Amino acid sequence: MRPSLSLQTLSNRLKLRHLVLLDALGRSHNMHLAAQQMNITQPAATKILQDIEDLFGLVLFERLPRNMKPTDLGEFVIRFARETLNATGKFVEELDHMRKGGHGMVMIGATYGIAYLLSPSIMRMKEKRPLLSIRVLERTSDILITELEEKNLDLVIGRFTSEHQHNTFDFRDIAATQMCVAVNPTHPLLAQPDISLAQLMDWPWILHPLSTPTRKLFEGTLADMGLKSPANLIETTSIFTTLQLLQGSNMVAILPVSSVRDYIRRGMIARLPISFDRQLEDYGILTRKGESPSPAAMEFIEIVLEVACGEEIERG
Repeated sequence: MRPSLSLQTLSNRLKLRHLVLLDALGRSHNMHLAAQQMNITQPAATKILQDIEDLFGLVLFERLPRNMKPTDLGEFVIRFARETLNATGKFVEELDHMRKGGHGMVMIGATYGIAYLLSPSIMRMKEKRPLLSIRVLERTSDILITELEEKNLDLVIGRFTSEHQHNTFDFRDIAATQMCVAVNPTHPLLAQPDISLAQLMDWPWILHPLSTPTRKLFEGTLADMGLKSPANLIETTSIFTTLQLLQGSNMVAILPVSSVRDYIRRGMIARLPISFDRQLEDYGILTRKGESPSPAAMEFIEIVLEVACGEEIERG
């Protein structure tokens, strides 16, 4: 029986090039392509993989005729390699930024529809730390959570997308997300005194992709009512594309109230009097469990919570 792997052994023998190969091979499943990405020969890459598997005492990839498939334990090791490389890359970038006179960096993931919260938070942060570099990635929550897990982000303003994620991430609740059905302010449906969701199914729709929480809420609501999904639809996660399409057509869209409140106030779009029994999970601030965010990230989190509290008081 092989002796247990120790931190001492790992620190003595594991090198960054080992992690780079694991990441490249985990993405390509092809030794030739992985070697090309590393700018080394295929025999050299094969030797590195043999060294890694000898170090861990594990077969990390199944050698198949046309590709290399990670084993279950291989997937676990690849994830470690990817997270370590991402953390190292962030360290190098932030250190270089600080060496040139900057004051650190915060990488934020933000789900769609929270510009009302994100923009004032960033402005307050920049007032306190003018030289802090802030990077924002705006995506759906499912994508952002993956980026957070792989250490490409310091924090995410979004929501859980599966039940087990509370084991991996800490969550500080901000608020519930109200959804609305939005249309062009001249849409014929606005002239109807009483309207139901069933009457909208023949109109063209703008919807998020099926994997997103918003779309799941919509499809679940249709299922509750025994309705089929609209046949005429466009899928996009871009709020700007959605607004452009609404303003130039008679399409219908389901959107977070928070993302379109100002556009409704200005008369650029209108809201149909339709409510949803189903609701999205509350959104909040997610960070990796067991890790302390950097001082700058912690300060930004506190600012976001302060801004959110002010928004609630103003609305109340």
